[in-house]
Amino acid sequence: MSISVRNVTSEPLNADQFAPFGDVLAPRETRLDNRDLLAMGYARMSDDVADSRLDDFDVLDYWGGIANISQEPMRLGYLRPKKRDLAFSWFERHLKGTQTFVPLKGARSVIAVAPPYESNNPEALPKLDEVRAFVLDGSMGINLHPGTWHWTPFPLDDQSDFIILVRESVAEDDLNFIDLEKRLNARVQILLADQS
Repeated sequence: MSISVRNVTSEPLNADQFAPFGDVLAPRETRLDNRDLLAMGYARMSDDVADSRLDDFDVLDYWGGIANISQEPMRLGYLRPKKRDLAFSWFERHLKGTQTFVPLKGARSVIAVAPPYESNNPEALPKLDEVRAFVLDGSMGINLHPGTWHWTPFPLDDQSDFIILVRESVAEDDLNFIDLEKRLNARVQILLADQS
């Protein structure tokens, strides 16, 4: 029996479209600065400082709560996906925790994802008609919800490096790979949409 190919056209990453799969790590509408953090009681001054000096102190804008990560020991890793054809026959998911990808050096890549289903069933399969592919332009990261099916990002530039954040014990108890060819008689091909 021949393997069927499921074509998925890439789309730009945005928070609304990516919401079923996770969070986009980027500034939101509401921002705070150091003065706000002081006024809200999130920070305090150890010394009395005249208001006229607070301009020197106010050196950042902050967007909090852009993602919720797993609430257990986490570890950082450095990931360098191999450059390869935009096709795959494997998917993975982590049922017990989130996984975060933060691109480095502004390099572009594309990641394929499918919504989480049957999180309590280790034999559950992704729904291939719901696979989406998002272009990461190198300026925003992503945080995958527990159970989101995904495959390692595909570099669109010569090299795409990431800092990843996963549960410390992910390799021991929460790394679920499936072979799409064996289980669903299928492969996924990503078609790049014109991003201009």
